[in-house]
Amino acid sequence: MQHFLFRSCLSPLFCALTTATLAMTAMGPAKAEKPQLDVPYIKTPLSVVERMLELGQVGPDDYLIDLGSGDGRIPIAAAVKHGTRSLGVDLDPARTEEATEAAKQGNVTDLAQFRTQNLFDTDLSKATVITMYLFPEINLQLRPELLKLKPGTRIVSHAFHMDEWTPQRHEVVEDRDIFLWTVPAQVEGLWRVKAPGYRDFVLRIWQQFDRIQATAITVDEHSIPAIEADVTGAEISFTLNTLEGQHTFTGTVNGKSMSGDGSAGEWTAQKM
Repeated sequence: MQHFLFRSCLSPLFCALTTATLAMTAMGPAKAEKPQLDVPYIKTPLSVVERMLELGQVGPDDYLIDLGSGDGRIPIAAAVKHGTRSLGVDLDPARTEEATEAAKQGNVTDLAQFRTQNLFDTDLSKATVITMYLFPEINLQLRPELLKLKPGTRIVSHAFHMDEWTPQRHEVVEDRDIFLWTVPAQVEGLWRVKAPGYRDFVLRIWQQFDRIQATAITVDEHSIPAIEADVTGAEISFTLNTLEGQHTFTGTVNGKSMSGDGSAGEWTAQKM
């Protein structure tokens, strides 16, 4: 089965552009030698692109990768309006040429670049923002790779969601769905927590995407369920409800370590 990307013109800068498709196999990174170009032109409102960039909080310090970039409208809009460096990838060389020419017309070739490439072969590790307009099956194939990106990376999708990974935001602009996710830090497992203002304990965390549950195990083997546990990007917080009162911990995850502050003072944690 083949999947296609619906792409369209977004502003007078791109008028007379035609829509192309991105052919790919459902099994992943197999390359198509000759993309099929049988999807009709479908007009996409500029307001959708603008809101995607706004939801992604795109700015001049970001590096945006647009997967299935078509005529290049998202990277070019990011460059023109936000001074953002961008890379657009598309399997169709005609669309790459078209987008590159549009970037020249917009005088943003120093910011917006385009490459003919299968999106599954694209290195996403440098991105701080990913934009995409893909079918649900492709979103789900990409999801494991997206979750490996640096915590805090924003993912913005036009039209299609990612199943049980619940978006942080869902908006409708001119009857078009827009979804936003933030890549969470991977915190599942056992953490040895040192909290001089409270006591040392082991924190057991269970994680599903950006939803976590946690339990603290003290040195005397008491188990204290954490409440209001949350991970957003690299930021984590949880509260322990003890006989001495509630103790809230807020901090930042950095790989296999965490540190922060809270009602019990400064604290650190190391992955076990």
